[in-house]
Amino acid sequence: MKIAKRIILAEDNIADVELTKIAFEELELDLEVYHVFDGQQLLDYLRNQSCDDIALILLDLNMPKMGGLDVLKSMYEDEELAKLPVVVFTSSAHESDVHACYEYGANAYVSKPIDISDFHKTIAAIANFWTEINVLPAFSDIHTLD
Repeated sequence: MKIAKRIILAEDNIADVELTKIAFEELELDLEVYHVFDGQQLLDYLRNQSCDDIALILLDLNMPKMGGLDVLKSMYEDEELAKLPVVVFTSSAHESDVHACYEYGANAYVSKPIDISDFHKTIAAIANFWTEINVLPAFSDIHTLD
């Protein structure tokens, strides 16, 4: 069983970054929120770090350099990165985005609430599920089935 310690936040909107970090801090969970500003930075980080303690990747769709959907496609095509849990957390409500994200391996698609109270409740629900309820195997123990 895996003890998740890190949430990777891929988000270019600094206001959303701050709101998300504050919401996680208020939950007083024993985890680190690591932030990247764009999809390319996220992929570079994942390819150069151990992924064993990642609880989830919280991924925005609309980012510079490389957007969230392109990140999902790259992760989907990478045997190791495809195993990481990804929650798309975005302002996009387009049905085509929802379908495309699930097609490329997203584990959940959550629309960002506009209301700050709802934003905090949503982050709390995501954190509760992915760090307290959900059980993940150790990243290095996951094997593909052939």
